[in-house]
Amino acid sequence: MTVAVIVATAAGRGGPEPAAALPYGDATVLDGLCDRLATLNVPDLHVLARPESATALRTPGAEVTETPGPADELRAVAAVAREAARAERPVLVLPGDLAVGEELLRRLVHDGDCTAALVAPPATAPPCGYAVRTRHGRVVAAASATHRVNGPDAQFPGALRVAAGAVPLLAETAERLAALMEDDTALLPAQDPLPLLLVGLVRAGVPVLARGTGPLPVRRPGSEFEARVAHTAVTGADEDSARLVAAVKTGDGPFATYAVSRYSLRLVRWARRRGLTPNMVTLISLGLAAVAAFWFAAGTRVGMVAGAVLFFLAFALDCVDGQLARYTRRFSVLGSWLDAMADRVKEWGVYAGLAVGSLAAAGASLVHAGNVWPLAVAALAVLAVRHMIAFAWDARGRTAPPPRACSLTDPGDLGVSLPERRTPRDRAVYWAHRLAALPIGERTALIAVTAALANAAVTFWSLIGWGCLAAVVTLTTRLARSVRTARP
Repeated sequence: MTVAVIVATAAGRGGPEPAAALPYGDATVLDGLCDRLATLNVPDLHVLARPESATALRTPGAEVTETPGPADELRAVAAVAREAARAERPVLVLPGDLAVGEELLRRLVHDGDCTAALVAPPATAPPCGYAVRTRHGRVVAAASATHRVNGPDAQFPGALRVAAGAVPLLAETAERLAALMEDDTALLPAQDPLPLLLVGLVRAGVPVLARGTGPLPVRRPGSEFEARVAHTAVTGADEDSARLVAAVKTGDGPFATYAVSRYSLRLVRWARRRGLTPNMVTLISLGLAAVAAFWFAAGTRVGMVAGAVLFFLAFALDCVDGQLARYTRRFSVLGSWLDAMADRVKEWGVYAGLAVGSLAAAGASLVHAGNVWPLAVAALAVLAVRHMIAFAWDARGRTAPPPRACSLTDPGDLGVSLPERRTPRDRAVYWAHRLAALPIGERTALIAVTAALANAAVTFWSLIGWGCLAAVVTLTTRLARSVRTARP
């Protein structure tokens, strides 16, 4: 269960009350934030407030701690983090004046065993945080009142989720920052502790995932007018549509991205309205692939075309089951295993159906059968070797070099070089690489097209040739990334 630390010390503009106490609908900004956290099963709330405003910020279900200054706030965060570390619980650190919807908070609270920061587009108006730079879905540089960032591409509104494994480092970082803040020679003046914590974790080498807000609004109002505008924006946002769009997995091949994902979200909504679970959709996909294999086994031209269409529909539903799981947040170990096994069984069944159909088309010729079945076995072996090369590769570790620890007191942008601007050529190279790797979408298209227009032998030779190329590309890429990301 997540522990939340809410730093409600930011001063509002135009009045003596803190920003967290500004009117927000029928309550205050802080009350609204605490209510949403309680809805997300985060009942352990610790509110940090100035002594003069602690009474005004007392909220049912939250423990209020008086912190006279920023160094005291950091030490209070460290104390909560140490307690959470003993219980092996993740910690959520938030500003008390954060106006945000339930969907974005849910993405942080239920982020698995990851450390993540909420990041908003840099053009968000009014500005709601400090600049950060991201790369491959990670925060690689963060700014504060003291630290600067070169080439920022997002801003950090102050919402940070620290995984249970990194909570001890959070406590250590908060204590160190508090000590530096009180050291006159360290050039770290008193300031907002939230961006400092992100700077400390990033510069300590902790991988911090960047959770983008997308079209959903996030605000940190400083006046009553801004609080009213923020409330209207947050309550009026279509969170369901945003969650549906976010259910599409990034990093798929061109075929899945452009030939399936453009309409699969309609199937996701259709499946949800009819009460279908992701596992049900997986089983329906498996059944369609079995029927496709049956039609392939007929060996007729009509059977080959029908099998190709059914196999494509099976792949479309294979995309839908994952999107439905992410949309409804119905994840399970059984579902993950079933989806992976169904993918393999569908391909193996189609290979067998094509080989049997080729035998039937040849009039049960043993000579012809002897030519096709070895091709089917070879195509299966190439597929197995390619999967073996990619097996157990950590998706979070492969996307970017691990961050390097660097000084907290240097105001410069350290540790990560400034990324070059992406060009159309870079995008073309990216999609060419994705295509060469022969992901499941491209394999489905290859099987469907060659089977419908040619025969099983052409399908198997195509799979063998492209599969060998994909194995070489995958192995070369893995070796290159291993060398590039290796620490000295």
